[in-house]
Amino acid sequence: MSNHKNLRNYLLPLVLGVFMFGFYMLGLREGEGTPIQQEFVVRETVLCGMPFTRLTQENITLRMPKELQSVKPIHVTTDADKCIGKVKVNTQMEFSKSENQTLYYCIQKNAEVSRLRTESLNRLDRSLTSSYYKFLKKKPDAKIVEIGGYVGNLMSRLIRDTGVKTYVVLEPVPSFYKKLTDRIKREALAVTSYNFGLGKKETELTIGIQGDGTSLKKSKGDGASLKKSQGSDKGKETLKIVKVVDFFVQLGIGCHRLDLLTINCEGCEFDVIEMLTSTSLVENIDYIQFQPHNSVFNDAGTYLCLYCRLRRFLSRTHQVAYEYPHIWETWKRKGIS
Repeated sequence: MSNHKNLRNYLLPLVLGVFMFGFYMLGLREGEGTPIQQEFVVRETVLCGMPFTRLTQENITLRMPKELQSVKPIHVTTDADKCIGKVKVNTQMEFSKSENQTLYYCIQKNAEVSRLRTESLNRLDRSLTSSYYKFLKKKPDAKIVEIGGYVGNLMSRLIRDTGVKTYVVLEPVPSFYKKLTDRIKREALAVTSYNFGLGKKETELTIGIQGDGTSLKKSKGDGASLKKSQGSDKGKETLKIVKVVDFFVQLGIGCHRLDLLTINCEGCEFDVIEMLTSTSLVENIDYIQFQPHNSVFNDAGTYLCLYCRLRRFLSRTHQVAYEYPHIWETWKRKGIS
């Protein structure tokens, strides 16, 4: 009798395990979006095995490069060189077991990107990207940085809704930058603008101009789609890119807090946020608002991995404040009421 009882004790968990595994595999085989799910499970090292950014303390520039010496710290009493020593490198970029489990769940949850984008667009409150931050009116020294200013549409609305007096905007495309600065003058806005973009390394790129869809990612040859510019070289412009960490150190973020960082740069959001989370800089930014761009990638799996990795990085220091998946979302620093 005891032998039968022991056999039952061994067999029951085994049968349940086989059943759960079969149910899981059935779930993978059925429904929309499963090719991406299956590909992720089978080819994890290919899809999400992209190397993490591995900075060392020596990667934090000890002296600002010439291109950034004209950038003014947003706190007038701040010397950027004094902030460098306060910026620490995150030495634990690799995900823990529980973080990897959350990453897998995120991939499966977001497998149907097109459907989720459509749903987000249908319920999107388009004013939210500026109206959400009306509470900043109560803070007389609020500071905002915008990456990817284009021609100033969001800039004007954010300044109107927040009353912010310190606003920094970056726009790397020269023709867009001209329209942006014309608008700043026309509307008499208290804005500091810079004609460069941000990336993991300092470089110059010549890209085809595609209106508000112009993307640095489409010109890198790193698996992203490369759209041909229309006509001759008249449709191309040369852009300057500076290092993410250097720029934020020069702004003085190593010493002081930034109220809002808003990013709409057609794909550069992945590099910007990864680099910020690679250092302690991210801990000094209260709100991070960004628009994730799947359209700049040919490979849906690559986009999903980058998107879910970005969310895992942010979740270490921030939490979701609002989200319209794959359209707009904002994360606020943990501990903010």
